[in-house]
Amino acid sequence: MRLASRVCLVLAAGALAACGVIPAPPGPLQTNFIPEITAAPATSQATSDGFSTEQHLAVRIRVATCTGWGTGSGWILSDHEVVTNRHVIAGATSIEVTTYDGREFTALSSKVAKVADLGLVTLDSVFTETASYQVSSLDAQDPITIVGYPEGQALAVENGHFVRTEKDSVDATDELVWLLRAHVKPGNSGSAVYNDQGKVVAVVYAGDDYETTLAWPVSWLDELIKDPSGWQDNSATC
Repeated sequence: MRLASRVCLVLAAGALAACGVIPAPPGPLQTNFIPEITAAPATSQATSDGFSTEQHLAVRIRVATCTGWGTGSGWILSDHEVVTNRHVIAGATSIEVTTYDGREFTALSSKVAKVADLGLVTLDSVFTETASYQVSSLDAQDPITIVGYPEGQALAVENGHFVRTEKDSVDATDELVWLLRAHVKPGNSGSAVYNDQGKVVAVVYAGDDYETTLAWPVSWLDELIKDPSGWQDNSATC
């Protein structure tokens, strides 16, 4: 089985001789991008507006680079920080973050991990809800829920289960990542993986058409928070 190298969707890219002209960005979210109330994951009760906490915490990320645009997913870590993948934001000249209810924000800065495929986007203090992550292990068949923006459009909730840990086969880091059985699409990169207690336990970074999904466990994020030397600046100059 061939695993797709990434699940970040590149919407417009080209071999531009210079960066003076950037292809047009993808359009706004479809008017029906807000999920149906029935899509709320079982790990969380619907809140007063009918959407689950996990849905509140999911964001869509649009990135401009010197050669085009791409889109991915992320989740709210603090009142001013969003977690995503390194490959989603690498080389970004600008980053836009959209919440489940259509609010849009522009990132102030970003950084990427040196080893794990993780990225951190910094904004003004704008979020009132934040996710809780839990460094833990899972057993085979333990349920998981993935919340993100496949194909940069409708917010989707996918249920699945943990399979095993294995060596990273995408970036060949030889580090252990999680193999999950769940359906993801391009644009799901950076999606939060929740356990049955509603805690973020991993971050999606790759998948294929056969419901094989790879994710970095949040133990990597926890180490990066404790030791910021594992990050590097993500600024780009065209």
